[in-house]
Amino acid sequence: MDALLPLLLAFPPHPPPQTPLPDAEYDKQIKTLVQTLSAIPASKLTTGVPNGGDLLSILDPSINTLPYLFVLLAHIGGSSGKQKAGTISEAFAPGSLLWQKMLDFVERFDPVQIRYSGNEFRRLVELVVTKARLLSQPWTGIEPITLAILRVDPSNSTFTSSHLILVRLCLETRAFSAALQVLDLDTYHFPAATNKAVENSLYPFLCSNHESSSTFITPDSALSGKLDYREHLQYFLYGAMIYMGLKKWNRALLFLETVIMAPATTNASKIQVEAYKKWVLVGLLHKGCPLQMPKTTSSQVAKQYHAIARPYDALAETFKDGIKNDETMQKLISEAQAGAQFWNNDFNSGLVRQVIAAFRQFSVLQLEKTYAALTIAEVTRRTSPDPNDYAGTGQYVVHLICSGSLNASLSEPSEDPASWIVRFSDPTTGPLARSEEQQYESLAKQTRKVQTLMDHIREADRKLSLSKDYIAEAKKAKKIGPGGEAEAAWAMHNEGFDQDEDMMGDLT
Repeated sequence: MDALLPLLLAFPPHPPPQTPLPDAEYDKQIKTLVQTLSAIPASKLTTGVPNGGDLLSILDPSINTLPYLFVLLAHIGGSSGKQKAGTISEAFAPGSLLWQKMLDFVERFDPVQIRYSGNEFRRLVELVVTKARLLSQPWTGIEPITLAILRVDPSNSTFTSSHLILVRLCLETRAFSAALQVLDLDTYHFPAATNKAVENSLYPFLCSNHESSSTFITPDSALSGKLDYREHLQYFLYGAMIYMGLKKWNRALLFLETVIMAPATTNASKIQVEAYKKWVLVGLLHKGCPLQMPKTTSSQVAKQYHAIARPYDALAETFKDGIKNDETMQKLISEAQAGAQFWNNDFNSGLVRQVIAAFRQFSVLQLEKTYAALTIAEVTRRTSPDPNDYAGTGQYVVHLICSGSLNASLSEPSEDPASWIVRFSDPTTGPLARSEEQQYESLAKQTRKVQTLMDHIREADRKLSLSKDYIAEAKKAKKIGPGGEAEAAWAMHNEGFDQDEDMMGDLT
């Protein structure tokens, strides 16, 4: 132990030097540390220290991040004593001291150091979720995995295998709100291999200041497990289902569209078909009408969606016609009952029930497109399941106004609800009208979003320009001069842009 401790505390220098280590020296020293740690048997890392305790009580996770991680894994892996190698220690359980050590680590580790030990970091995440599931407490894994994702990449701009683990846990445990810390941050990049020679000339060290997390979350860094298109589609489908559970229809639509627009070679996958069915229903809940197929969806795949999900398209058309023709919801209910077996088999019965309930809301909203004012008696006749329930309709209209769904006011000239008057307002007046300050803030927010999107598009274009296939084609087109690949990549990067499968079984 006397010889081991100095090795573990050798890097980084503490207290830190007045002049920070150059990136090249930092990279050299931390790689040496990783090699040293990898060669130390787990049994040595779990031995006690003089005066009692163990290495975890001496090491500081915010300073000695990698030694702490290796020691923590040695304790959790249970490779010492009577525990068999490869199993998880019984001492590692929610509420235990070792679990608290793990939480302390994910809250405080150095995000730069962790880039050099992606395999071990990912193993820690997997051990956490495995143990939580073994103890039938999957919700206990949500907090540490969320922290792990956002500490490595606060922007959340690069998709990793940990993202999929997290959303599955949140979906299984119905901890929908807990997933929003990650889901609400848009992802733009997928860990992909690039031309290493050129990439290293641009970002030679993991410890360097990277403009985008996509340049250090790569297959080589191992901060993410191996991914394919299925994991990518599942993440967005699961995320959409979480947003549906929270009735955040706009974000749910965005995630579903990401799935149904994904490129397909010949046939749409089962995941994409599942997303399309939900997309049809969520479109009715959010917009009150069938949505246009996203333009980037291939015509062949779109035909497959319509052929496989015909009952969903029929339900959407019935919904639209009922609103347009000022009909009652009886026809929609009949259509929903006729397709009950489809909804049950697809686990979409709950969404269909919400669609039926939303029919009345959009029937009321349709009236404001034609009328300036109507009595509750007239609104009841046109939209209520019971044409004589004036009081119920009055309460329903008040609910729509208070929830921000209807831009209108309600006056009560008498105690008779039938005589109450609903006055519809245009967007510049009424309770939903926005002040100039609110409009300016909304515009500024959208501007920031567009700028962020453009920055990530430029980064994606730069990574594309580093691929061997792209460079080969560029050479053929005589776009690369004597400066070589690195010079060409930088030139392309600086050009910029003009601003003008059955997955449901996995959850059972």
